[in-house]
Amino acid sequence: MNENIINMNELLCDLEVMAVKLQNYHWNVQGKEFFVLHAKLEEYYDEIREQIDEIAEHILAKGYEPLGTMEDFIKNTQISEARNEKIQGDEILNNVIQDLKLLQEKVMKIKKEADKQLDYETSSKMDEYLSNYSKKLWMLNESTK
Repeated sequence: MNENIINMNELLCDLEVMAVKLQNYHWNVQGKEFFVLHAKLEEYYDEIREQIDEIAEHILAKGYEPLGTMEDFIKNTQISEARNEKIQGDEILNNVIQDLKLLQEKVMKIKKEADKQLDYETSSKMDEYLSNYSKKLWMLNESTK
């Protein structure tokens, strides 16, 4: 199988687990940042859900099958799940920063491979995600100072 399809399927799995993790945090955030983080986490998981659909459809458009089961997602992700427990905002921010860095690295890997293969469509899509993740990382890092 095409190396970039494997990488995109791994990204798809990371995004699926990340979306569930963000929703879990949305439900379980507590502390003085509750109102801000509750809304921001919902914004983030809604956006990630759109990315999931884009990546899956992109894989299909390339003539391959996206991974689509919970077993696939858990088996092929580098994102750890959140626990079903209350969590403070600063811990959430630190975890989301680490996860976004992981997503950013995965996207850079896909982009580099796409550029080698002259797959400009995939490369362009990864540019969008890199810009998105970089901006989020900047904002989240600023909020932890």
